Amino acid sequence: AMVEIWLRLTETEYADTGKCGSISWLINGIHLEDAQDALRVDIWKLPKDASAAQKAVVEEKQQKLAARISQFHEVADAMMEGIEVDAGTKHMDDMRFCAADMEEEARETEDIEVASEETSEEVAAEAMGIWMP
Repeated sequence: AMVEIWLRLTETEYADTGKCGSISWLINGIHLEDAQDALRVDIWKLPKDASAAQKAVVEEKQQKLAARISQFHEVADAMMEGIEVDAGTKHMDDMRFCAADMEEEARETEDIEVASEETSEEVAAEAMGIWMP
């Protein structure tokens, strides 16, 4: 399964270099995206009349995730030092495969924007961009 593939790739990378590198970093990025998805679900499930305690739980998750994403980007900056990653490239999804995703993302974005307005002015962790090649 996917976990076994990740394990083999990570073990191979460590055996080859003696340290964790790009494969571990990419796996971490995928885990962060999964955590963002889970947080979006938590926000979506939050009742309109949520208690202060319920809102505090979500806020704590947002803060922890934002810190993890910031750390992820710091590692990326260190790994990419001296490499111009934005030079002439722009990510483009193949629109043939994205119609359902775009509709779902639009609905999620609306929900996130409402929740973000209620919690803070900063970019919410579940809406932060995670750059991966």
